[in-house]
Amino acid sequence: MKELILKEDYSKGNLKYVYNDLYSQFEKNELKDKEQFDMLFKGENYKLLLCYDESDLIGYIIVYIDFKTNLMWLDYLAVLEEYHSRGYGKKMIETLKEKYKNLDGCMLEVEKEDDKDINTYRRIKFYENLGCMRLNIDYMLPTKESGLSMHLYYLPFGKEIIKMTKALSIIKSVHNTIHSDITHVAEIFAKIEESLL
Repeated sequence: MKELILKEDYSKGNLKYVYNDLYSQFEKNELKDKEQFDMLFKGENYKLLLCYDESDLIGYIIVYIDFKTNLMWLDYLAVLEEYHSRGYGKKMIETLKEKYKNLDGCMLEVEKEDDKDINTYRRIKFYENLGCMRLNIDYMLPTKESGLSMHLYYLPFGKEIIKMTKALSIIKSVHNTIHSDITHVAEIFAKIEESLL
């Protein structure tokens, strides 16, 4: 495995391919409508990064960059199915960290442990082995129905510690931008904020 290349590319063919893969790899309640994705990709802060190993597309990362907090929010990371279990996920995160080393770090949501799904434990271990730190926040992912309780992690790119005020600031920014289609997003944020008091 050589150095991976992350490339922004919003061509119709690539977006269609990524949408199809997203809807096959992620739980429906963790996904946005295609219209919401289309709207977000028109802005300059929401980025689709296609990941190549030489000329082969091996996966993609979708991130939101909040310049006010100097933080990134990892919205989706996916290795294409034919490249699973080859170490690409780890390499993609390392490449992302290097490409955006000017940022303080990256926030990410991770499903809570579920004894009925061993993969929830694997995903948590994967991110923790990369140096991600679980934040002591009762976090909820805004969904159309309500909110999905998840763990919130921080991966430092430079600054090892994140203040809770800064974490709340990017959560609010993400809720107002990425989840702007959710009508009750303000109530979900209020619950998160209240849990820290």
